[in-house]
Amino acid sequence: MIGSVLQMSGTLNAEEINKPEINKPLGQINEYLRVTGELYGSYEAWNYFRPSPAVNNNNDYDLWALRARLSALLTTPYLDGYAQAQYVGLYGLPDNAVASPGGPLGLGAAYFQANQSTNASNIFLKQAYLNFKLNSLGLPGAFLKIGRFEFMDGMEYRTGNDKFDGLKRTRIAQRLIASNVVHVGRSFDGFAAVYDRPAFDITVTGIRPTRGGFTVQGQNEISDINLFYTALTGKKDVLLPGTEGRIFYVNYDDKRDTQVVDNRAIASRPSLNDQKLSIHTIGAHLLSLHQLESGSIDALLWGAYQFGNWTNQDHQAWAIAAEAGYQWTELPLKPWLRAIYFRSSGDDNARDGSHKTFFTMLPSGRAYAKLPFYNLMNLQDAFIQLTVLPTPKTTLTIDMHHLSLTDSHDLFYGGLGPTSGSGAFGYSGRPSPSNGNSDVGQLVDISFTHVLNKNLSWRFYYGHAFGGSVVKNIYQGKKDADTVYLDFNLVF
Repeated sequence: MIGSVLQMSGTLNAEEINKPEINKPLGQINEYLRVTGELYGSYEAWNYFRPSPAVNNNNDYDLWALRARLSALLTTPYLDGYAQAQYVGLYGLPDNAVASPGGPLGLGAAYFQANQSTNASNIFLKQAYLNFKLNSLGLPGAFLKIGRFEFMDGMEYRTGNDKFDGLKRTRIAQRLIASNVVHVGRSFDGFAAVYDRPAFDITVTGIRPTRGGFTVQGQNEISDINLFYTALTGKKDVLLPGTEGRIFYVNYDDKRDTQVVDNRAIASRPSLNDQKLSIHTIGAHLLSLHQLESGSIDALLWGAYQFGNWTNQDHQAWAIAAEAGYQWTELPLKPWLRAIYFRSSGDDNARDGSHKTFFTMLPSGRAYAKLPFYNLMNLQDAFIQLTVLPTPKTTLTIDMHHLSLTDSHDLFYGGLGPTSGSGAFGYSGRPSPSNGNSDVGQLVDISFTHVLNKNLSWRFYYGHAFGGSVVKNIYQGKKDADTVYLDFNLVF
C-alpha cells in the first residue's frame, strides 16, 4: 500500500511526535501519546484458469475485503510502547471454487478453503511491543524490541531518499520474511536488536510467525516455526557513492504437524514432526542509484544460497536477481524503464537423496507476483517494467513477464508460506508436462496508483496471464486468467 511509516514499520519517528503544538498531528493526545489508524478496502474480480473435468471448478467470481487498524504509541526518552488491534473481513468468498482436481482457483478460493466460510472476519492483536532505547546505557543507536511486531527482511533501515527506499521496498524487501501477506498480514513474536550507526546497521532478530495470510485467525503464534535472522548493511554512500550493500543470514526451523511438499511421491514425503526442516540461508544485495544530467540510472544484484536439512534429504539451493533501470526525468511523464531477471534453483532428481528447490520461507503476498498463480520457487522470471508519472501524484506501471520452470523435473510451485500450525504445508506443487516443457506462460500487469493526499490513496490493478504448457497441463478447461482489483488506503 501507499502510506505511512506506521504501515511499513509499526513505529513512528520521535521527532514527529514532538513537533510544536501548531503542527500537532491528528491523533496526538499529548507529548507522549499518539493514536493512529488505517482503513483499507478492496474489491476483486477473478476469472481464473479452470480445470476440466473437475468438481467445484467455478473460476469466475468477485469478493470484498475490509481491514481496519487502530494503534497507540507511547514514547519516552527511554522506551517506546506500541499496541495495534486489527479487524479484517473477507466477504462474498466462493464456496465452489476449490476444484477437485485442480485446487483453489484464485485467492478467493484460497480464502474460503482456509476459513471454511463465505464471509469470514475477526479482530485480533496485530502488534504489541516495547522498544528499549539504549542510549542512556552508553550505547547510542542501540535498540531492543520485545513482543509482537511486523518485520520484513531487507528494510532494516531507510535512507530518506524516496526513490532509493522505494526500490528497496519493491525489489529487495520481503523476498524471504514478510508481514505484508495479502489482506490479513502476518506478525512475529520475539525480539529484534538493532545497532544503527551513520555508516552501518546491524540487525539481529529471533522470531516466530503468527497465523494470518489466508486465514483471518491471525491471533495465534505458530510455535513450531522458529526463525533467526541477522544482517549487516553498509549504508548508502558510505562505501561507494549512491550504493548500499547488505549481507544476511537466516535460519528457518519448522517441525509442524504437516507433510512437506516436494517432487517426491506423496507417500515418500515425511511429516515435519518426524523429519523437520532446518534451512540455512546466506545472501547479499547491492543496490545503486545515480542521478545523471538527463535522468537517473539504477542497478540491483541480489543472491542467496541455502543449505541444511529438508526432512531426511540434504538441502542445497540458490536464487539470484539482476536488475537495471533508467528514468528520463527531463521528459514528459518521466518514463522509467527497468529490466529484471530472477532465477531460483529446482530439483532435477527426486530419488537422489538431496533437495535442490529454493525455499522462500515466509514471503510477501503480491510483492513479487501481483497475480499470484506462481511463486519464486523453481522459477525463472524475466520481465520488462515501464513506469510513467502522468501527474506528480499518479503512477502507472506496466510489467511484462515471461515465466518458466528452472528445472522441468521439479514441480510448479504455488502458495505464500505457512499460515497454520498444522494441516496445510503452505505451498503446493504440480508436476510439469511429461515432455519436459518448462514454459509457465506470460503475464501482463497494469497498476495505476493515485495519491490524493498524505493520508489517502487508491489503486487499480489488472493482470492477464497467458498459460504456457505447464499451466495447460493442469488447467484443461481455461488456459488463461484475469484478475482486477480496486482498493483504497486511508491512514491517520
